[in-house]
Amino acid sequence: MNKWNQSYGFLLGKVLQQMENKFAEGLLPFNIHARQYGVLLFVQENPYSSQKEISDNLQIDRTTMVSHMDHLESLGFVERTKNPNDRRSYSLVITEKGKEVLDSRWEFLNQIELDVLAPLSQQEKQLLKDSLVKVWRSL
Repeated sequence: MNKWNQSYGFLLGKVLQQMENKFAEGLLPFNIHARQYGVLLFVQENPYSSQKEISDNLQIDRTTMVSHMDHLESLGFVERTKNPNDRRSYSLVITEKGKEVLDSRWEFLNQIELDVLAPLSQQEKQLLKDSLVKVWRSL
């Protein structure tokens, strides 16, 4: 067996690469990439979060987060409002346009995942998901 076949990181990375490449194609018309889609999803599920809260939860450095938010705001997908409790920070909300992007691409994302994971049984898919969640939560 080759060493690369024994590396979790390599194998996880290759599967992720396939998913991201396919998802990136579907995001091109919206001028965003997968990480920005994830930020939009977080903002939708956690309205009025600060950039710091989003950055901390998604493990994105603050400089990159500012860049993501500038881009998403310029596209009209999110709105920044002054945080009434802290004038130095902004609260973020998703716009209708942002919701439309999320909704239009959600099924597309799910189909990509199903296609890439097609060799696995339903039980194996659930075990993989449970295991990945367990590892991620422990980090």
